[in-house]
Amino acid sequence: MKRLRKKNEKRDSSESKKIFWIVLRNQAREFCLATGLHGYKYVAQSQRSKIERIIWAIVLFASFCCAIVLMKIAWDYYASHPTLTVIETTHRGIWNYPFPAVTICNINRISLNLTRSLVDMLNHPSNISKEFLVQEFRLLLELLDPGVFEQDVAENLTRLQNILDDNRLTIPEVMEKVTRNCSDLLKLCKWNDDSFDCNKFFIRSLTRDGLCCSFNYVSSYHTKNSIDLQPRRIPACGYQTGLAVSVNPDPNDYLATFLGSFGVKVLVHYPYDYPDHNANDKLIDLNKQAFLSIAPEETYATLDVKDLAISTRNCVFSDEGDRILNNKNIEYRRLTSEKYSYVNCMAECRANTIKKKCDCIPYYFPPSEVRVCNLKDVKCLSIHRCNLVRYVLAWKKHRRGASKSGKKLKRDRQETLRMCSRFNELSPSRSNQRFVLFSLPSCYYIFRKYKGFQNQSIIHVFFSDLVAIQYRRSVHYNWRNLFASFGGLLGLFVGFSLMSGFELIYFFIIRIITDKFVKDNQENRAKSRIFACEIQQSH
Repeated sequence: MKRLRKKNEKRDSSESKKIFWIVLRNQAREFCLATGLHGYKYVAQSQRSKIERIIWAIVLFASFCCAIVLMKIAWDYYASHPTLTVIETTHRGIWNYPFPAVTICNINRISLNLTRSLVDMLNHPSNISKEFLVQEFRLLLELLDPGVFEQDVAENLTRLQNILDDNRLTIPEVMEKVTRNCSDLLKLCKWNDDSFDCNKFFIRSLTRDGLCCSFNYVSSYHTKNSIDLQPRRIPACGYQTGLAVSVNPDPNDYLATFLGSFGVKVLVHYPYDYPDHNANDKLIDLNKQAFLSIAPEETYATLDVKDLAISTRNCVFSDEGDRILNNKNIEYRRLTSEKYSYVNCMAECRANTIKKKCDCIPYYFPPSEVRVCNLKDVKCLSIHRCNLVRYVLAWKKHRRGASKSGKKLKRDRQETLRMCSRFNELSPSRSNQRFVLFSLPSCYYIFRKYKGFQNQSIIHVFFSDLVAIQYRRSVHYNWRNLFASFGGLLGLFVGFSLMSGFELIYFFIIRIITDKFVKDNQENRAKSRIFACEIQQSH
């Protein structure tokens, strides 16, 4: 009985499959004859020869494959170009842009006079003369550029650090004492055609070049002291209305420098960015008048960009950058203000890398609870010097090797992604003019009360035009673009449309279900009639 039952079940199953394929074949034939898709009716027409129908089937299959391949190419292009940056306007007023931060650094890193004053107050071994100790202070350059002396100075570094420890002086305190104040370096200043006290707007700031003087820079000093400072703006262009500063490098006060020259280094950067080596810079010699014209460029991202995954758009917004770094448990944060930026993130990454390698952070990063590197750490800093200057190259290397180390790429890219909306790098025009041009009326007005022009330089930083370029970053392909692209390809190669899709649903789902339902109803009615007839006959 069991064997007979199994045979019956197998027979019923095979018959059901056979019926199903017959129904499916009939529906496919009716679909091909009725659909608006190009060429399908020639395959289903029984009056045509078999060879002709096979040729049409091959042509239709090849056309469909071409459509699929082109759709795959379109999708790959979308995946690799999720956003598109275009010029929105070339006439956006400069009053909509913050004036750039201007950081002025003395090429002479250590003041001779200040160092002598410090040495006079230090307790040091009797076998070391004061003048020798003054010259030893040049070793502080090793903290800025480890290995700059290109010789074995480990003993000298240890001896100088022991003297500083005996006098209970930290490296930040020493650098404060041996670096010239902004009031000594900057003599006279003018902003927006009004003279002002340089100490009012210029603050001493920590930069990659050491202690410098910054204007319009929102630094960690303001955040630490709860000062809500907004970058200054200016509604005019031209050197008469920008920033003008008279600097006095004082060549007689030189003790330690990386360059064989007298003068200052000017960094022009975004007000919220840490003054790193990536900033636009200009070296200005003595007795020169320098004009730095700025052409700002802004890129802003539309809100639909934020809907994309960070891994897709490869950029972050300010709030997202902070959240990512916080999730990564990065201990050393907030190099400037509350704003995340690519430059600040890179600086923080360098600081954290050095902290992991040497268990300290160089003094030119804003202070934190982490120990500041001293002269005894120079050896470690020298070994890992590449981490201070080559972090970006290492990130790019990981990016090229994504196929081999995808997880490593993901981690690095999350920590160093660029901004979706950003103030583009500034473009100063580098033109030098001689000191003789002080006879210009505006310059004479600035400095007519000041007689000591010897060994001075004047720096002008200003917007070059009343209008600037604004870029817009938006989604390159949204669902509407993809819908139109895929629909066009299918329509070109197959003749597909929305109605064709409805026809597929109708013929292979709705009609099969409907026919099955109608057939079952007819069978049930026939059975009911037969049953009724049998009852009547029995009566």
